[in-house]
Amino acid sequence: MTARRDLILRIGAAIWGFAIAISLLPFWLGPPPPGQLPGFATSMGLDARAPLRFVLGLILIPLLWTFALRPILNILARDDTRAWARNAFTSSPIGILWFVIITRSVAWVLIAPAIVLVISLAMRKVDARFTRHDLILLPVLATMYLALLDLLPRSVEQVLLLSALVVFLVRIAIVPIRRETGLPPGPCFALAPLGLVLQSSFNAYDVRHSPWGPLALAVLSPLLLRALIRDSLTMRARFRAALRYVIYPLAAYAYLSATSQLAAEGMPRADLFEDQQHVVPAAEMLRGEKPYRDIIPAHGFVQDALVDYAAFRTGSVTLGRALKFRGVISATIIIAHYALVTAATGSPELGIASTFLAMLLGTAGGSIRVLPAIATLALIACALRRRDPRWLAAAGVGVVVCVLTSLDHGAYTMIALLIAVLRFPADRKRAFVSAAIGGGAAAIVALAAMAIDGIAVDFVRVTIFEIASLGPVYTLTVFDAPAALQRISNVPEVLSALLDKSAWLYVFWPVMMLLVVVALTSRTPLTPRRRAHREAFLIIAIYGVITAISYAERHHLLWLFVAAPLITIAIFRMFRSRNPITRSLAPALVILAVMIGQPTAHIAIVGSLRHAHGPLDSDVRELALPRARGALSKSSDAAVIDVVQRYAASHLQPNETWFDFTNRGNLYFLLDRDCPMRQLEVAFYESADRQRDVIRRIEQNPHIRFALMPSEPDNTTVDGVPSRVRAPLVYAYLIERFTPDYEEGGVNFWRRK
Repeated sequence: MTARRDLILRIGAAIWGFAIAISLLPFWLGPPPPGQLPGFATSMGLDARAPLRFVLGLILIPLLWTFALRPILNILARDDTRAWARNAFTSSPIGILWFVIITRSVAWVLIAPAIVLVISLAMRKVDARFTRHDLILLPVLATMYLALLDLLPRSVEQVLLLSALVVFLVRIAIVPIRRETGLPPGPCFALAPLGLVLQSSFNAYDVRHSPWGPLALAVLSPLLLRALIRDSLTMRARFRAALRYVIYPLAAYAYLSATSQLAAEGMPRADLFEDQQHVVPAAEMLRGEKPYRDIIPAHGFVQDALVDYAAFRTGSVTLGRALKFRGVISATIIIAHYALVTAATGSPELGIASTFLAMLLGTAGGSIRVLPAIATLALIACALRRRDPRWLAAAGVGVVVCVLTSLDHGAYTMIALLIAVLRFPADRKRAFVSAAIGGGAAAIVALAAMAIDGIAVDFVRVTIFEIASLGPVYTLTVFDAPAALQRISNVPEVLSALLDKSAWLYVFWPVMMLLVVVALTSRTPLTPRRRAHREAFLIIAIYGVITAISYAERHHLLWLFVAAPLITIAIFRMFRSRNPITRSLAPALVILAVMIGQPTAHIAIVGSLRHAHGPLDSDVRELALPRARGALSKSSDAAVIDVVQRYAASHLQPNETWFDFTNRGNLYFLLDRDCPMRQLEVAFYESADRQRDVIRRIEQNPHIRFALMPSEPDNTTVDGVPSRVRAPLVYAYLIERFTPDYEEGGVNFWRRK
């Protein structure tokens, strides 16, 4: 063991020396001295001796530096030195190597690891009590990083290095305070992550960019809690409950908010095509129309109608209000993500670690459609880990909410729930009854509410016979490989795509699928507790495998939402494995996860967003149109809106409207006009019967005065299929009953004959 310690310490010292050699590069670069023989280097104005000096430095400095540190390394390798001191020293050179690759600063490279080394030597015999609970330092580091970005005019890598150093110093500083009677170090940081709440987008710009409150929470609150609160089982339980149910979820949500594009720009971004799916049904409901009968929420009632309707009923009827309201709700998916990992492992620390890994991987956010699915999956995982079927009753309720929110996610969670019931071999009947009671009760309540509103029959009919039949009209190719996989198609070389941010999910799914197959066919004897934890992990992986159906439908990689939870739980289980080979592979998986996450890019993006104040590019702006207020619209969308607004103002009476054949249904909302059709997209009425229904509605509605028609070439197609191809009967009717009247900016107006 001593030899292993010595090896690791010497590797750390060599890495430090290597970083020092890299930092010296600016000293070798300079103009050629007088009399230097001519060559390529001198012709470029470079001292021809610089490359040799730099390479010799890379060779000699790590060797000499490691020899110079041998006496100190021998001290750290002793049996009386705590493991945390060795780990702290060996970690600091890795961090400084990352730093020096970005910024060649000898001072930073020498001083930062030296500080860690001095502290490690001075307190090497002290038990700093580092445990899994110190994962709380992740949100603390995030708080410190954002605060120092607001405070110091430094580059992002300097700010991050300084932030990590300050957090480490605070963590060590609390150790000698009330060493025997104070709270454990982890709970002492309980208030520090709340600094992220002050930095979130919900605060005014001056408030969220004031560093003093977050800095006080991150630096002073741990010291005060350690000094003032006496340790006891009751106090630990209270802090643990606060962390589990309040502080960790708030910290994850607040960090996602503080580092969002909304926080940087101040307004959400709107899209003329995408926003029609949810804004128009809600607006039509404000007019007294009924969902499913008069207007179809295609994805689901909650997703495409109820949320925006609630936003409009509680505030202004504007696009900005709807998008911000949706953003507040959809961001809670990060809390559902945290709950999923916590439920599957019982550890809130792993939950918060997984959320930060998801933010690195770019899988932390999502739409409202995903939220109830991940929350329901957390309930299912909790039932399996605790071997308590009663939790499946709540999961049954969740499945109904999923169906009402989004049909596809409802189907995936329903399948996962049924599989979970089968994973209770000794109590399968009770599990089925619990799930059926919860799901049945929720379904009865939902259908009763719809019946009172008069839409229950319409909901069932439209969902089964109209929406469920739309799959073929949106289906794409069988497989569309990303660029990274197109470049490499051989095995095992294709595994290098794991390091490509755009391709790793394509490799992750088959790995996940193989693990599911192996687990389902395994008969390895396990203790009840280990089996329960494996079942919780397995149901998450099964859900991820099932969501591949979304790829067949629309090339959606919906298993991305369970990728970070599965990776986090796998790392945790590997570190705790009884198999030494498995334990030795755990650090490799950590490194692989970090490499995929590309933390440097994340840090740089966060820094850029933090320093922004207003739109990040000149192609978006807030429109003066009343209903478009509070949102940023693209210039191309703004041009279309302006053209249609001017034409409608000069050709329509207040109670008149138009027929849209260009998939721009959001214009109805923005210009406060009635949507005369049940369907918002042409693809929704491709069948002959539905096309005839659309024709009938146009024929019977005298308030439809003109039609918006595609231009040539058509830039309003879905998947490149023109509207005239998707709905030829409607197109023929429009040619017969409408005539071209005006064209501007690619927008064609055909007036009714």
